[in-house]
Amino acid sequence: MNVAVREWIQTGREKYHTGKLSDQDFDRLAQMIETKKQKVLYLYSKSTSMRSQIAGWVLYDPDKPDGPKLPSQEAPYESVMAAVRDGWRIVQFPISKLYSFSDVDNDYLGYEFVLEKME
Repeated sequence: MNVAVREWIQTGREKYHTGKLSDQDFDRLAQMIETKKQKVLYLYSKSTSMRSQIAGWVLYDPDKPDGPKLPSQEAPYESVMAAVRDGWRIVQFPISKLYSFSDVDNDYLGYEFVLEKME
């Protein structure tokens, strides 16, 4: 569940019990539900397995005006499967035929999984 909606529910319950819940509160809730934005997370794993360790990542967040940034030096998830458990949806799996790195020195990139989350 969206964090903002969860907070609204908690505040809404408090307002309900004190008799201060208003139409504006419900309008705000409706706006939160309707205005979801897509976040895109690229996870580069060490194999095509969804349980494989993460080698690299980048997050595209429409609420952040600057380009994509690493959220921290540590991977946000230990594996693609951990991200899926947290609500991320896989948009693209690695295409194994793209990863024949025999003559190229770029095998450090890993296997690209593209995930999305609507928040």
